[in-house]
Amino acid sequence: MSNIDAVNALLTAIHFDRFAEIEARHAPDAVFQSFRGPTLRNSVAISDWHKAFLRDYADCTYTEIEYIEEGNTVVVRATIEAKAPDWRPFSQRVVEVFEFSEMGVRRRRLYAMLPDLEFEKPVQQALDNALGYRGGSAGATRKAVEEWLAAYAGGDIDGVRAMMHDKPALIDGVYGAAAGLDAAMGVAGARPKPLFGTVRPTGLYAGEHTALLEEAVDPARPRQAVLFRLVDGKIAVVEVYWMLREIGVDPFAGRRERHRKQVILPI
Repeated sequence: MSNIDAVNALLTAIHFDRFAEIEARHAPDAVFQSFRGPTLRNSVAISDWHKAFLRDYADCTYTEIEYIEEGNTVVVRATIEAKAPDWRPFSQRVVEVFEFSEMGVRRRRLYAMLPDLEFEKPVQQALDNALGYRGGSAGATRKAVEEWLAAYAGGDIDGVRAMMHDKPALIDGVYGAAAGLDAAMGVAGARPKPLFGTVRPTGLYAGEHTALLEEAVDPARPRQAVLFRLVDGKIAVVEVYWMLREIGVDPFAGRRERHRKQVILPI
């Protein structure tokens, strides 16, 4: 049985600020980890978190939604459109992982890019090409990503190149975007490394032509989610989403205070 309808119902409840329904759609002991933090461990706290979230993300709407479903897990790639504390419209690309039990949502992990990202033409063309692709299978997608990860982890540059599309792009939601394999690897190599520990895979979910890899130093503290977009069996676009609080990034730096709406009366 698919859980996508349950995910859509939860996103609708968030859109319409239905906090009681948000609470009811989570298991009583649900765990929610988001790019804003902190880690929440029950449905009441999750509902209260959304009250604060929807003050900063007024008129919140999930758009451009894509799904990957595997077992009891649904991955959603979406763009949040909302109004910031200064009432200016903004958009933010996010990835969210929902794990279900009989009681509802059991675990959620919400990763994000920085707001209002714009991409240069070669990067946008690679993304548009990948978004327009139809075909593939979950099994082939998983195999391709696993082979790419093995080559990348082993330092096999020729193996990495063999698995990439002829015009690939990297979109890192914090550290930059680049088109072309050499430029993309330059951006990836310039990311700050954790002071302690090693970033390791914690989960991989595959769809027909997209796959999501979750990574962390400590499995109890999610760090980043990498979305792979494949075209004709080759990796065309790699998108990196972060737990922004985990890496010390404030997505609302300088935009914390909400301006009060006031009626301007004639003199």
